[in-house]
Amino acid sequence: MRKVIYISFLLLLLNIRLFAADVPVIPYPQQVQQGTSFFKPGAGNFLKAAGIDQAMLKRLAEVTKSSTAATKGLAIKLSLSGKNHTVDALIKTYTRQPDWNTKIGEEGYVLVLNNKERLLVANTETGLFYGLQTLKQLTDAGWNKELVITDWPSLQHRVVFDDISRGPISKVSYIKQQIERMASLKVNGLSFYIEHVIQTRAYPDFAPVDGKLTIADVKELDAYAAKHHMQLIGSFQSFGHFSNILSLPQYQSMGETSTMISPLDPKARHFLESVITEMCGAFSSPYFNVNCDETFDLGKGKSKKYTDSIGLARFYADHLKFLYDVVKKNGKQLMMWGDIALQHEEILDMLPKDIVYMTWEYGDPQSYAKWIDPFVKRNLNFMVCPGILNTNRLFPDLAIAKANINGFINEGYKKGTTGAYTTIWDEGGDQLFSEDWYGVYMASEKSWNVKAVFDENFDQRYEKIAYGSNVGYVKAIGKLMELRDLPLTYNMTHEIWWQHILPQNGETLILNNKDVQEGLRLVNEAEQLLQSAKPVRNLSDLATLKYIVARYKLLFETRTQIAALANWYAQQEGKKLLSINKQINKLQTLKNRYVVMEADFRNKWNQENQPYTLDYALKPYRTRIAALSTLEEKLKGLSLSAPLPKAADIGLNLVESDHFYFNFWLLTGPFKSGKFPGFSYSEDPQTNHPPKPGDFAQYQGQQFRWMKYNTDNGGIVNKFKQTAADTYVFAFCTITTEEARQMPALVGNNSAVALFCNDKQVAASERETVQHQALPKETIYNLSLKAGTNYILLKVKSGAAGAAFTFRLDTTEPVTNHKHKYTINANQNSHEAD
Repeated sequence: MRKVIYISFLLLLLNIRLFAADVPVIPYPQQVQQGTSFFKPGAGNFLKAAGIDQAMLKRLAEVTKSSTAATKGLAIKLSLSGKNHTVDALIKTYTRQPDWNTKIGEEGYVLVLNNKERLLVANTETGLFYGLQTLKQLTDAGWNKELVITDWPSLQHRVVFDDISRGPISKVSYIKQQIERMASLKVNGLSFYIEHVIQTRAYPDFAPVDGKLTIADVKELDAYAAKHHMQLIGSFQSFGHFSNILSLPQYQSMGETSTMISPLDPKARHFLESVITEMCGAFSSPYFNVNCDETFDLGKGKSKKYTDSIGLARFYADHLKFLYDVVKKNGKQLMMWGDIALQHEEILDMLPKDIVYMTWEYGDPQSYAKWIDPFVKRNLNFMVCPGILNTNRLFPDLAIAKANINGFINEGYKKGTTGAYTTIWDEGGDQLFSEDWYGVYMASEKSWNVKAVFDENFDQRYEKIAYGSNVGYVKAIGKLMELRDLPLTYNMTHEIWWQHILPQNGETLILNNKDVQEGLRLVNEAEQLLQSAKPVRNLSDLATLKYIVARYKLLFETRTQIAALANWYAQQEGKKLLSINKQINKLQTLKNRYVVMEADFRNKWNQENQPYTLDYALKPYRTRIAALSTLEEKLKGLSLSAPLPKAADIGLNLVESDHFYFNFWLLTGPFKSGKFPGFSYSEDPQTNHPPKPGDFAQYQGQQFRWMKYNTDNGGIVNKFKQTAADTYVFAFCTITTEEARQMPALVGNNSAVALFCNDKQVAASERETVQHQALPKETIYNLSLKAGTNYILLKVKSGAAGAAFTFRLDTTEPVTNHKHKYTINANQNSHEAD
């Protein structure tokens, strides 16, 4: 009998869970008991004090005044535990948990809705505030079923971190909107990536005039966040990523290199202490993040001799100890990114034990142990930092963000993280924060309730809560995420947006439209999903998504129209025309679409952001509009009585090709030499290894940085076109393949080239290639690729046209790339995160 009762009880619990899964709340509560009866909202005031004072009631009413519950007459009694014994007894009965007040902790709450009682009880004002956010979501959704929610957070710190230094910088008014919306999701911390955009009183001249937050602004925002039970956490880059400040003449002397401040410079130390002290005074949070991540130039600058004598780990740790003392003197606990300490684990044993390490990884590995375990085994305080990646993308990769947020927080929770610090990176120019909210909702769900699953139910709750109805938003995002798999739009890269659409300065443009039709199919389906959407709140999210879809559509259609025009012109070249008005009208229509979309984007930018970097963000629009206008004027100037000039003379010298040309490289040089330099990557044995961006090559006592380079013409690398004779340029990339294979590679160059694969020179083939007269002459090389990652190095001699070259593989398999890292037939379930 007992067994039957037990099984029945389990089935009852299962039914409650399944039935309760449609409760429209994000983040989803820890415990939900849902009845089958309906209740009628009672008449009277929205908030009633049953165990709190009037001052608290007034504060809570003020920050929840936007709730539609007030207009629907739902009266709710608020009480702090221990203040009203009758209410406490009722809560004990409804939750069936004698220790309910211990379970909910400092930020949890109990919400009871039925025909007898409407109660909200918590241990603190913050708990009541979060309970009211849940009530608001339920009321906005028209909820009218009996319900008991017992809720508390899985993680103590639930922070969103927004990059405001390497692209858009938000307006104060928009940051207040962010605070309100994040607080409604029970996010209790907001921080910013800050390099140079806070204007301090001691050094007011490094912040941009048209894009900054003053100390007064920070204090205003900090107070506004506190009203919404959120902390603003201060941050300042205090080691690497310092180029924005060091580029100013008055601060250049403080640089260890052009990107990193010098730890040994007294002026630099005084600068850091002054700025951090001011910022600590503006942010009331007990934490301060000194960043200190990605110090790429560590051991390469003016203190190299000293660094070599004590070691990189000691050099890094000593600077962190200095920053630790500054932060501690200002009453704060130091936070720092953990990447350098993970590269040199001995650093963790050199630093004070009360530092909070922010350990970050934005991909989807099988395990996050390498980013967590070094802190766990030393019993150090750490937070996991998943990412919503929008760096150099046309739209954030929300598919990888979903997997990353879920996996990283899950493993971090099991191993003792104190919080989740979800980072949003906007490096690249034209990102809008309204693209990121779906990721923010995922982060809020997982950091509050680690048991949460990102399934269809979450998506339905998201649309209902964020927009008031199911509007097709998530399904449209799903269509956009399929663009990640096409070589043309791989990883949502923004390169397709920054590339030229017409040849520049008489040069040739390569146009590969192989994926355009598939891309158009996807964006048309996304557009269709959003056509009938009628959100009732957060309208800017949908407007921005529609803009993203429309921009992709314009990108694809531009490529097909330009290719069609070039083909038409090639057929008419040398002939007399009867009319050209049809082609001119098509160009004008295309140009006007860019003009309209530019105005739309500018409006969206101005709703969120200050003017800083807007001109940069608008550059692709202006470049394309100018190119189309120039071509239009040239076509108008053609004489119908004379043969058409050559395509190169009119600016239509396009090469349409299905071949995948390598566009992204690491370049260094040029090296002045009478013959090919004998070293692979650097003359210095210590740095003669496959490079990373920012590494240096040594040659004849000089340093040459390995620079990231991306062509804007479809694959003709011509950065060094002004290079003198008898000089050599080095170009580096990687090619990854799952299995060893022989692969023909074609290098186009009109002077001389030496090609190396895995540090072995590859001999040129005697086979002839079919040449295109507008491109450099191609030579075939047979690469012996091993399974895994292969290092490709080109040494290119400068000729009459500089050191221009092209590179492609002779394969019909899809080739994709993330920056200078190329993959043959990529596993589409794995995308690059950096």
